[in-house]
Amino acid sequence: MAEYKFKAGTFFHHIREASKELGESLEDTITRVLGMGYVAAELDADDLDGTESLSKKGMLVSSIYRNYGWRNGIDRAVMEDHIRLAKRFGAGKIMAIPGLYSDKSFDPGELERMKDGMLILSDLARENGLILTIEDYDNALSPIATMGGMKIFLDADPELRVALDTGNFLFSGEDILDAEKLFLTKVAHVHLKDRLYSKAGEGDVLVSTDGRKLYPCAVGDGDIPINEVLQKLTETGYDGYVLTEFFGSHSYFCHIERSAENLKKEGWI
Repeated sequence: MAEYKFKAGTFFHHIREASKELGESLEDTITRVLGMGYVAAELDADDLDGTESLSKKGMLVSSIYRNYGWRNGIDRAVMEDHIRLAKRFGAGKIMAIPGLYSDKSFDPGELERMKDGMLILSDLARENGLILTIEDYDNALSPIATMGGMKIFLDADPELRVALDTGNFLFSGEDILDAEKLFLTKVAHVHLKDRLYSKAGEGDVLVSTDGRKLYPCAVGDGDIPINEVLQKLTETGYDGYVLTEFFGSHSYFCHIERSAENLKKEGWI
């Protein structure tokens, strides 16, 4: 296995939920997570409760994401707040989810407003020395749930970058290795999300567009070719963060710990 090592992180939401599971203080759980080899957390701009504990314990912030609703109009003040938060936490990247179509008619006017919002936020990010990313968002009404949908936004803004989510293309019946090949030169951030579908798992189930039941699991315990994805990234010289992600988990602490064990075993972190 490659000697190359990535900087590992996980979602702050997961750490906070793990703290509740363990019945201990958030700071104690952060200490545990740091001890596993994680160095950073990913934040939701609209759910910052407890994040003051990160700097106290020396945990970095990899990126801050926000789910926008640009189909209904663009609020520049919300974007500026997103930028301020990134600066406050020392994050070099932000991620934007442009929102969802109102229904399956996929109104082209709504798409244009979402593209316009992304372009405005992209300009603001650049002006402030930040990188703006988008991910393949796993919702049937998302304009970026597929490779084609993401390409529309990326073609509209050459400066926009990809937060490659290893588990979300599967929702739309697409292959992560095909998606990685298509977007490889644009990847600036990575969400390591594994999915279990070859057998039943635990936690919240998500049904893909082709009818597969997708279960959250620790990174390395599912059916996504995580090692192949990471190997390809090493070949490009990618040296950024890889964030373990498993929203809907039956045990966030177990999945944080198990993911770190699997990634260390393979030499990735």
